Amino acid sequence: MAMGYSIADRIAELLKEKSRTHTIKTVLVGLSYTAVELEDSAIGVAFNFPQARGGCTETLRKYKPFAGKEASVLLSLLGEKELIGASIGMATANALKASEPLQEEVFEGDVLDCIETEPTDKVCMVGCFVPLLNLLKERGIGVVALDETPKPGSRPPEEAERYLPQSDIALITATSIINHTIDHLLELSTSCREVAILGPSTPFIPGAFLNTPVTILSGVKIDNGKEVMDVIGEGGGFREFKKSTRKVNIPLKAR
Repeated sequence: MAMGYSIADRIAELLKEKSRTHTIKTVLVGLSYTAVELEDSAIGVAFNFPQARGGCTETLRKYKPFAGKEASVLLSLLGEKELIGASIGMATANALKASEPLQEEVFEGDVLDCIETEPTDKVCMVGCFVPLLNLLKERGIGVVALDETPKPGSRPPEEAERYLPQSDIALITATSIINHTIDHLLELSTSCREVAILGPSTPFIPGAFLNTPVTILSGVKIDNGKEVMDVIGEGGGFREFKKSTRKVNIPLKAR
């Protein structure tokens, strides 16, 4: 990648000044997702990896209580190796972006509504989004899904080395920012025609993806923050809080 530092570093740098003007109201670390609410009620979410769950980790002990802290403190956790810290950092970044209107051209709907596909395309999906996988198969498009959690039709994530370089379209989960695999995945995707970053964890920060193969950011806009916080606080996941969000896509300019 061109700029010499990671996507996580870019996100933190681009939000650094803004993060100094906001404070944390609430942090919820649920079974599937982390949610961060700022003092202005803006909310961001991020995936919480299974291996990060269970008990009070060193990160939680070090930074608690979260409420009242400057947002910059939690944003800095995005680069943490400890996944629960990185999840909190990602949710903080998404809350900071949610506190302002999106300036970019936005399209609502599924990511496939914004990507032109051909029957001959080869698609590599990193992170198995089952509904998306099924939709691609219904269109007769060849797709390989990779996921560290075994799912019907998925393969191990290590096979990205084989499949991404020969794909026309890469659909990459935004959770790869949290577990710090995104940078290598993008290096493997340089020959792809389209590269989308997907899922509720997706940061709508186009500047973080300059000089990368990424062509579209596909995430969610939260419409009912209270409902999202209630679901995450009770251990629920995206399936439960999906109705409180809208799918939003931001196409990036030609790289």
